[in-house]
Amino acid sequence: MIPPKVPAVEVQGLSKSYGSVQALNGVDVSIGEGEYFVLLGPSGGGKTTLLRVIGGFVRPSAGKVLLHGHDVSALPPDKRPTTMVFQSYALFPHMSVARNVGYGLRIKKLASRDIAERVDAMLKLVGLAGYGERKPHELSGGQQQRVQLARSLVLDRDILLLDEPLAALDANLRRDMCFELKRLQETIGITFVHVTHNQEEAMTVADRIAIIADGKLVEAGTAREIYERPVKRFTADFVGENNIFDGTLAAVDKSKATIDLGFERVDVPVDGSAASEGAPASFSVRSELVELLPAEGALPNEIQALNGTYDEAVYLGLTISHMVTLPNGAAVNARSISGAAENLKFERGQPVRVGWAMTAARLHAS
Repeated sequence: MIPPKVPAVEVQGLSKSYGSVQALNGVDVSIGEGEYFVLLGPSGGGKTTLLRVIGGFVRPSAGKVLLHGHDVSALPPDKRPTTMVFQSYALFPHMSVARNVGYGLRIKKLASRDIAERVDAMLKLVGLAGYGERKPHELSGGQQQRVQLARSLVLDRDILLLDEPLAALDANLRRDMCFELKRLQETIGITFVHVTHNQEEAMTVADRIAIIADGKLVEAGTAREIYERPVKRFTADFVGENNIFDGTLAAVDKSKATIDLGFERVDVPVDGSAASEGAPASFSVRSELVELLPAEGALPNEIQALNGTYDEAVYLGLTISHMVTLPNGAAVNARSISGAAENLKFERGQPVRVGWAMTAARLHAS
């Protein structure tokens, strides 16, 4: 029998307090060897604190950090198999690119020839071959970020921690660097743990994503799972563009639940979640799965629909968001491809319906 693989990173019951502020509260995370794992969430949610605890820059108030099965909770950063890429480039302005990259190797007192060989190889890996003699101010923001990556990777640690590494880059460069980071991780094969609040960035690079908010792990899964099948209401509200409906559970059976919204009842699928009649309930439908429908006329049985009043269209380039106000005052967003929306001609104040296939809805735990 093949023994199970030991996770590269495992945190157990991790908590961190700063006086009365609880930055982390009982977090459990397991990250596989060679996995690109992203910590995603709103600012102030605890993502960076968790990363710094893993790296040894912050001591936990409670809980353990295990790297490759070994408890390193009390070890300083230089005694852990980790290296960190910080949000600021933190390059030495008076040093050349090559000397910046080789700085950690000189601290370890490696031979000059070995340092030069490893630095040259690393610069080639990050696409900066021939840039070794330049100074940081002669580089673009993306190139400076590559230098910082090279400086971390050249140390040959097997867990790389990245704290908002692309935050200072513009949108186009950030997208390019996402692909570059993913290529690097797949080429080197080590574990990447990446903190960001940018959803597109997270989905581009991640093998798995953990949603972190209010010092807790909300849920974890692949990018597709987090986006298409969020379990928690918070995840549906934070990731993507979801319409969230709150009501009361009027009836439930093995396959579907009926939610009373106060002005209408709709059915949503049930996928094993425990629920009791009369309890508060919420569900979500992604905006691209919502259709605008005429106010009158028969609908297929599988379509759930709500009456509303057309408000406005917001042009977003690739897509158009059509806003509809429900009888309870809540707004619903129906998003469509711009070219395909030319036949959707509604006037402000016009009665319409918003509809979706019942299977498009997700019932949420609180």
